[in-house]
Amino acid sequence: MLVSIESATIRERALLHLNRFPGMTPNEMFNVPFDLTQDGIASVLGISRAHASLELKKLKEIGKVDDWQAHIKGSGTKRRVYYLLPDGMAEAELLKKRFEKSGITVETLLDMKRCEPEIMWDSLSAEDRETFGAACVFRVKIQRKTLPHTNTGVIPADFYGMTCISEDVREKYLSLADPGKARAWHSYAADWWMDHEKDYRKDDDEDQCQERLYHLVEAGRNTEACKFVLRLSDEFLENTNEDLLSIMKKMTVIPKYAESIYNIRARVALDCEDVKDALSCADVLADFLTDDADVIRAEAHMLSGDPQKGFDMAAALFDKSRSSRAALVAAKCLFRMKKYDDASGFLDSSYRVLSDNGEAARIDDILLLRAGVAYAAGKTDETLSYLSKAKKASRKKRVKEKIDAMTKNIKNGKGVNFE
Repeated sequence: MLVSIESATIRERALLHLNRFPGMTPNEMFNVPFDLTQDGIASVLGISRAHASLELKKLKEIGKVDDWQAHIKGSGTKRRVYYLLPDGMAEAELLKKRFEKSGITVETLLDMKRCEPEIMWDSLSAEDRETFGAACVFRVKIQRKTLPHTNTGVIPADFYGMTCISEDVREKYLSLADPGKARAWHSYAADWWMDHEKDYRKDDDEDQCQERLYHLVEAGRNTEACKFVLRLSDEFLENTNEDLLSIMKKMTVIPKYAESIYNIRARVALDCEDVKDALSCADVLADFLTDDADVIRAEAHMLSGDPQKGFDMAAALFDKSRSSRAALVAAKCLFRMKKYDDASGFLDSSYRVLSDNGEAARIDDILLLRAGVAYAAGKTDETLSYLSKAKKASRKKRVKEKIDAMTKNIKNGKGVNFE
């Protein structure tokens, strides 16, 4: 008979899996791997727990395996776990040699990451394919029980019932799916995040926001994606990152929302120091006849190594419009040119405009740059004071972490960079 991955029976795969843990016997009462429980075996083999239980019972009856109660590693709980008896070990070794002789390793049989995706995909039922596809579009672990039900254990899950599909596995199997199906799964995931937001609330609520935006974009739900960004713009701008920028680059922007969306995207790009994308956003915003494009271009020039050009643009804009943002960019440019006194003057102007307008935005940036001016003048206590105020004023996790690191370094006599 031709030996192949798909010809391996559940019994054979169970024996081969248990054979990977020769040191685990009833002498070990603590730190036993979850992989040796019924749930762990079912997850590895891609079958239901009930199916795994039935196969293990058969193997136990014919003297191939046995079980004992042990504490599971990482959980502290005591569960029934399985190991090979001598006859089981002998059969497993023969199986291993037979498959390896045919060029198939044990890991290929048991590890989804090493399986040929086409073979597994074709072997899935329509129901399993839908559920597995839906699970694959999620970029983070979620509760397995919240996904559509199947009668098999096709979705690998850990001891806590959370899905565990690695990124490379996700990409492999999604590459085989029909694009329309993939969009439908992303649409399901976008709605899932909305329905389960409370269940997954953490200190970093922006994680859920970003995941939902990712799925809305991938699902092609463009109007909803634009509205979502505008509704939660503060949350997104408080936690800018490269992943968020990559999501926004893929967005199809609805024309009526273009000015606001490209303004937000430009600010994310500048925070990520993606000058090229910031300038492309500025080109779009130039059509709206506002000052936004010039402010973005000024900061982009500073980031690309030409602070003088950036300052000239920002200063001219401030003279014309008294924009607090233009004054702040001008101050940043002057700071990069080490013209600290002049930078302080523009920081004062930016702060006055914000105060007059009753705005709190960018206060943390102003205070952080004031700390930089004080640091350049060798005023350590004043620097630490401004850093403390900037941290209190900021709502950005990334900025708070940066301030904490700078504060620690200054107190330890180490140098810091405020640019």
